[in-house]
Amino acid sequence: MRIHVTTESLDRLRRECLVLGFFSDERPPRGNGGFVDWRLNGLVSRLIAEGRIRGDFSERVLIESQRRIPPQKIVLFGLGKRGELSYETLREAGARMTETAVRIHCFDFAVEVPAADRSLLEAAEMTTAFTTGMFEFLSGDPRAGAAAAPCLLSDESLFQKTLLGIHKLRLNVRDKAQLDIRIAREDEILPAG
Repeated sequence: MRIHVTTESLDRLRRECLVLGFFSDERPPRGNGGFVDWRLNGLVSRLIAEGRIRGDFSERVLIESQRRIPPQKIVLFGLGKRGELSYETLREAGARMTETAVRIHCFDFAVEVPAADRSLLEAAEMTTAFTTGMFEFLSGDPRAGAAAAPCLLSDESLFQKTLLGIHKLRLNVRDKAQLDIRIAREDEILPAG
């Protein structure tokens, strides 16, 4: 399984699809979801205000980026209430977000650990739980696992914790699969060992 980790901004992200989580009780969307909402002139906020999307866990909505960011497709994935976020819901979200991208034939997709920068949970453990869910889905579907190249978005301030979480995943699955991890940071691509 290949995993890319990047600190690149969404403006520079060259992926076919972007999968973003949003919470049912966080208005307006924050983090990368807030950035996308801003770039799309408030489209996400309007969909929420009109009641067309709510953010219930596992709700999925596909929208076009309208060429306002490089990924053409954006999948909004409901995460439920932010206060109910747990390592287990992150694991399940990682699996379901990855499944969603694969089901719409987006094997080159970017995804972030939801709320890693604004949660009481520990960021490295959040990353491990989330990427474990991704791994479980992709290892259960060998064709998708061979074709998929997920890119994990990380804020620069959480970069070391993100790498620690990926390292824990690598240790947890070392007997089951080999992970090919690539890091893109400041326009350099480095192997992660």
